[in-house]
Amino acid sequence: MGSAARRIFNAETVAGIIEEQAKHLPHATALHFEGRSWTYAEMNERADRAAAALRDLGVGRGDRVCWLARNVATFWHTLFGASKIGAVMTPVNWRLAPAEIAGIIKDARPTLFVAEKMFLDPLQGVAGFQAPRTFILEYGGEHCFDRFVDGHAPDRGDFTPGYDDPVVQLYTSGTTGLPKGVVLPNRCYFEVGEAGLETGVIIPQHDDEHILHSLPHFHIAGVNFALMGWTRSMPVIQHRQFDPVQIIKDAQGEHPLNAFLVPAMVMMILEAAKAASVPLEKFVSISYGAAPMPEPLLDAAMAAMPNARFTQFYGMTETTGGVTVLHHDDHASGLKQRVSAGKALPGCEITIRDPETGAPTAAGETGEIVVRSKFVMDGYWDNPDATAKALRDGWYWSGDAGKLDENGFLYVVDRIKDMIISGGENIYPAELENILAEHPAILEAAVVGMPDPKWGELPKAFIALRAGKKLTEEEVVAFLKARIASFKLPRKVEFLDFLPRNPSGKILKTELRKR
Repeated sequence: MGSAARRIFNAETVAGIIEEQAKHLPHATALHFEGRSWTYAEMNERADRAAAALRDLGVGRGDRVCWLARNVATFWHTLFGASKIGAVMTPVNWRLAPAEIAGIIKDARPTLFVAEKMFLDPLQGVAGFQAPRTFILEYGGEHCFDRFVDGHAPDRGDFTPGYDDPVVQLYTSGTTGLPKGVVLPNRCYFEVGEAGLETGVIIPQHDDEHILHSLPHFHIAGVNFALMGWTRSMPVIQHRQFDPVQIIKDAQGEHPLNAFLVPAMVMMILEAAKAASVPLEKFVSISYGAAPMPEPLLDAAMAAMPNARFTQFYGMTETTGGVTVLHHDDHASGLKQRVSAGKALPGCEITIRDPETGAPTAAGETGEIVVRSKFVMDGYWDNPDATAKALRDGWYWSGDAGKLDENGFLYVVDRIKDMIISGGENIYPAELENILAEHPAILEAAVVGMPDPKWGELPKAFIALRAGKKLTEEEVVAFLKARIASFKLPRKVEFLDFLPRNPSGKILKTELRKR
């Protein structure tokens, strides 16, 4: 249970986390954001105001609340408030193009849409987009959500959320490029929390240890990491968005820092610290995931953060984050497993299957990573076909290729679905390829990931033109730029007379990657 100064516990519902902490540690600081702090009691009270405000707007059990904003404190109050009434928070990736955002909102069919004004204006130009009832964050006017929440008396209502009630819906793109809403119930957060506590991850080593949070709320770890901090009674320092210069300033403060980062973030923090000639000794825990950590970067990070314990997680949105963990001791130089994704978390089974036959593979053989756990999603929102393909007989088929060694360490070898991970963002080649196919000068196109020391991978397009047609790299990028988010744009375009194919006519992306 921990000392009087710090509780370590887990709750069966997301709402239960803040309610229990408000009961046991009402005056302890829970959240710091841009010069303001909230205690657990204050967090819970504002969550009750948010619950009352949502009910007043007609939001009820099972209703979706779409959220389009950078990381602001009101997100957490609304998440807890929504969970108290059984509503489902649906954060949307603000880095997407307006047409992509509009498509997600249309799919989610929210009862309420809350957004920063800077992201609302571009949506007006999307043909056919009809906004649901909308409130604006930090606006101050008639439709200001913060003001509306504060105008309500704290009243959580009579509803008691359940273990199996959906609480968060996050969107992840499929190999077709079409976004899918991953439905995560309270069960997923409770069970992944139990697994984390059982294996001892992110456990504070110091009484005054703080969570440094800069991951966007539309990412699975952007929700998980703060909730993990609060179950361990650690105050959360919330950054509106990732800013390495601000982070290294935080790292000069008095509090030990516990952070979750993607490898590209780690690299930028190291570069910022080197440029400013400041130490990073206040980092006492670095968790990372979303992409592999190259060994040279891992070595540099461990040298620059000598007091930090490093932990890697492998997982995906559909599994509520990590299904494996690589502990700090396994990161030691010279160990074979330091380049692995670690071992299965408690309560999680991992097998490697032949993607065609479904038969288990032998130890050391590569196949598709398949997972069974109580923290696997309920399914994809309103998409039974995609759900049936991903969830089979209680197992989640990841689409990732990997192998297990004789000691149970998982090695992620490739991505069966050809997904590109760039700076922690997922990019699906099929989405770009489908758009390129619409260009009148392009006969066919294939997109693959090319290694990049900073971002992990960047997309590269290989294009075969129609006879007699001409096209430049700049024209290709300009054609894509109006239709997709900038981080998905290919950084290189190579023109070929034809794309390599196997005897059955499938484009050989393995050959393209070799180039």
